[in-house]
Amino acid sequence: MHVALCTDGVFPQAMGGMQRHSRLLAEHLARSGEVKLTVLHPHPVGIFEPALGIQEVHVPDIDKGRLYIRELWRYSERVGKELERIRPDVILSQGFCVWQGIDRFSDRLIVHPHGLEMFQMLTRKERLLGWPFRAGLRYLVRHSAAVISLGGKLTGILQGLAHGSRCRVAGVPDAADVPQGAMPSPEALADEASDKGQGSSINSGPLPLLFVGRFAFNKGLDVLLAVARRLVAEGRTDLVRFQLAGDGPLLEELKRDLPSNVQLLGRVDDAQLNVLYAECAALILPTRFEGMPTVVLEAMARAKPIIVSDVGASGELVGPHNGYLLPPGDAEALYQAVVAFAERSPEVHAKMGAYSYARVRERFSWPVAAEQFLQLFRSVAEGISR
Repeated sequence: MHVALCTDGVFPQAMGGMQRHSRLLAEHLARSGEVKLTVLHPHPVGIFEPALGIQEVHVPDIDKGRLYIRELWRYSERVGKELERIRPDVILSQGFCVWQGIDRFSDRLIVHPHGLEMFQMLTRKERLLGWPFRAGLRYLVRHSAAVISLGGKLTGILQGLAHGSRCRVAGVPDAADVPQGAMPSPEALADEASDKGQGSSINSGPLPLLFVGRFAFNKGLDVLLAVARRLVAEGRTDLVRFQLAGDGPLLEELKRDLPSNVQLLGRVDDAQLNVLYAECAALILPTRFEGMPTVVLEAMARAKPIIVSDVGASGELVGPHNGYLLPPGDAEALYQAVVAFAERSPEVHAKMGAYSYARVRERFSWPVAAEQFLQLFRSVAEGISR
């Protein structure tokens, strides 16, 4: 079976969750040995290891200085010409990569819209700017064989878009690379936490709570900072310290008014991020909207508790056994969760982390996700042959 993966970028040549997903999915599909894989992307050919056997097709990139949605349309036109040339059995389109002339490929096309941010926007301006993307995605969904949902609240949105069409909604969650070997026991995790001084606030230093993401309004950093300032005002700076890893439009604003219990780390590479995951007590992500956050999956794969907003597919990952699922934008709820977590024992933290690890290994590892993609590809290909 010949599968074409169409993307507007591949990590690390391009940054972003969808771009990272494109690389990891391509590599795991290639290692399965069950498909002939062609990846259409805007980079120079040769970004994958030759041993993987991935065929690459260069598609001229969008002009980022022009209207973005118009450039996506033009990029999809170039992708379509290459698809007509290579004629794959199944096409997986990341976002809007297959759009112009979509009816040529409808019977074999699977669309993966990822986080559906255009349906979760908060301000009036954001909703107005997101309208063309909402209309465009509805058109894509209704002219495809299948659309992928990451789960949770996203499934209902996609079911509404697909209603009355022949497109089916297929649930395939995001994934993380899970360290191999035996699952760490809660006792071992508790001993490790104690060695790092991550006991309760009563007998040790402040617990490091790690934020990883873009410094932008939708990530809820204003809510996190409100909690940090409240703890400073209450004289409870020994409880937790917030570590912020990332970059974005709010960086300079953050630098100007940073509470004493917040550490601004800036952009970090994968090696640095792995160290931060290892050393933190929990991941904190008070985001206003999201798909299935990659950073949550990565932290769970490293046996960490999670404090996250109940948006997108976060509820598929986090519950009372491994963290706190909170209303978005609610500083009081976040404050209560932070304090409650900090006052729990290292043994409880370890049990939460062990549950995170077990859950992501069982349901959200890349081998599991790759097999779900392969099953979907087979199903679409069988539908064509009937």
